[in-house]
Parts: sequence; structure tokens; C-alpha cells
Amino acid sequence: MKGQYFSFDAIVGASIFILTLVAIFSYWYGVSNSIEQQQSVLAKEAIRIADILYSPTEIPYGTTVNWSDRHLVWDKIENGLCDGDDAQDLLGSEYGVAIQFTTRTGSEECWWYSTSTYDNSVDGSAYFASNEIYHVRRVGSYLIEDEGEFHTELGYVDIYVYNPFSN
Repeated sequence: MKGQYFSFDAIVGASIFILTLVAIFSYWYGVSNSIEQQQSVLAKEAIRIADILYSPTEIPYGTTVNWSDRHLVWDKIENGLCDGDDAQDLLGSEYGVAIQFTTRTGSEECWWYSTSTYDNSVDGSAYFASNEIYHVRRVGSYLIEDEGEFHTELGYVDIYVYNPFSN
């Protein structure tokens, strides 16, 4: 009789253990999928913005010379974007945007970021305060005018797309 009682306890204990494992794994799977989905949305947005910046359309969007010459024109960047309006609005993004244009030597640098702040949102100059950030770095060459002469210099475009409400 004791053997039957022990086997009944073992069956109940095993079924409770299996139900607990199923609950934990389903919760963990749901959380990991939601995090992955959010990051993939930020990644797609960052790549979309990079594609816009590397196209030759008019300011405030494209910064290249033309479709066959993909040099980034530093004058368009410095005087058109970095001194311009809100990056988030002009790029049509629902997320915050911070973009750093830098030459390889660091001799030229400028930031273009979201300036419109909503209630409890993170402004572009403080994007690092957000909990959800996706970073894309594109390498390119800048066409820089210096005293009427043009020269090229390698550089980077760092694009940060972030959720301004996750801080």
C-alpha cells in the first residue's frame, strides 16, 4: 500500500513540475520574441534612414553627389542637415534619430538629431538615456571643399535609432 501511495505522489509531483516548466518556457519565449521584434523594427528604421542619406535626392535627405558618384558632400551635411531642422520629422521616423557624421581623422564632425521632445521623451542630444537603441555604422567617403579645391576623405556615418519613451 505504501508503494501505491508513493507512486501517486510521484505522478502528482511530476505533473506539477511539468506544468511549471511549460509556464516558464512559454513566458520566456514570449518575452524574447517581443524584445527581438522591437529590435528588428529599430534595425529596419536605421537601415531605411541610411539608405535615404546615401541617395542623391535634395536636402534634407540625400547627401551624395549623384547616383554614379556616391561621395557624401560635406557642405550638404554641415550646412543642410547639422544646422537644419529636426531629424525625426524630416526623415519621417516615428522613433528618435541621432546621426553623427565623422571623417576618419576626426577633423570634421557634426551631429544631426531629434530636437522635438514630447512629454517624458528623450531628446536626441541625450539619446543614450533611452533603453532601446539600435546603432548602424556606414563607411563612406566625404567630398570636402577647402578654399575652392575639393578633396575626398574617408569617414563614418553613425545612425542611432531609439525609442524616445523608454527611459
